[in-house]
Amino acid sequence: MNRVFLVLIFVFSVLGCNKDNPEPSTPLENIAGTYYKTLMTSDGEEREFIVYVPESAVGTQNVPVVVFIHGTGSTGETFHDNPNLWIPKADEEGFITVHPTALIHCHFDNGIEKTTTKWAHGDLGETNTQLGALPLCTNERLANDLEFFDRMLDVLKADYLIDEKRIYISGNSNGAGMGLRLAAERSDVFAAVAVNAGLQSQFLDRSITTRPMSIVVTVGTNDHLFAQGIGTTIPVTINESLINSVSAFLQLVLDVYALGETSQYVYSEVYLGNRMTGRFLFNNSTQGNNNSFRFIVIEGFGHNYNPDLIDGYWDFLKEQSLP
Repeated sequence: MNRVFLVLIFVFSVLGCNKDNPEPSTPLENIAGTYYKTLMTSDGEEREFIVYVPESAVGTQNVPVVVFIHGTGSTGETFHDNPNLWIPKADEEGFITVHPTALIHCHFDNGIEKTTTKWAHGDLGETNTQLGALPLCTNERLANDLEFFDRMLDVLKADYLIDEKRIYISGNSNGAGMGLRLAAERSDVFAAVAVNAGLQSQFLDRSITTRPMSIVVTVGTNDHLFAQGIGTTIPVTINESLINSVSAFLQLVLDVYALGETSQYVYSEVYLGNRMTGRFLFNNSTQGNNNSFRFIVIEGFGHNYNPDLIDGYWDFLKEQSLP
């Protein structure tokens, strides 16, 4: 009897351990809904993001994901709740959207102290202001945003049926910069990036990208920060000679993603609805991977993320996938 009793104790203890440490499981299906998620990074920070699964993504098929990264001073919830942005497109096309939120940082921008949500896209926490650095306030700690995105994607893979070869990024302003950092440092995870009104940080290693990807960057002729950056006023004039003003920024992007030289482009002027656009297409990837970089200047757009960007962005993104 004692022997049987000991065996039963062993069996129950094993079952108890398995219950406390269950094996990872694959979700059986996607269930429609809006899911408010939190996770903890290794620096002890609780991070938030919102996952939206539309009715059109319900079922047992893996679906694409669009991660939208907000700009300075905003939140993921602000853009998730906007009825004119990515939610309607997700409903129409059957993909999952994710809206993460940045942590609040105290930092200096052109010598002015600011305390607001801000992504660590490369400039934040650096000290060389001549290159665009945004130094942190005394005793301020830089968020580990790369780890946050890594863990967020782990949650997505565990909780939803997603197509891991078709995870995309879009973003605006500081969120665009963060998207470009992820394109450089997580190129084996994200398939493509389409961002607005943001710049590539000069503090990123220009040789860090392991898999050059296709990228779209748009700016508006009425974006005061863009005009300021190229030494002019708004509205910026759309014509091919604009390449002379933006070549330094463009070459930085081309270097980071091994996409060629600023002299190797095709220029065109195309209407987006009733708005003229000037488009610079760089498709001479030095890696031979058929990747491209598209820099598009849009008439009348300001610094905000305009709903009219969505259709074009999705048409570009949906054609891209990891090898």
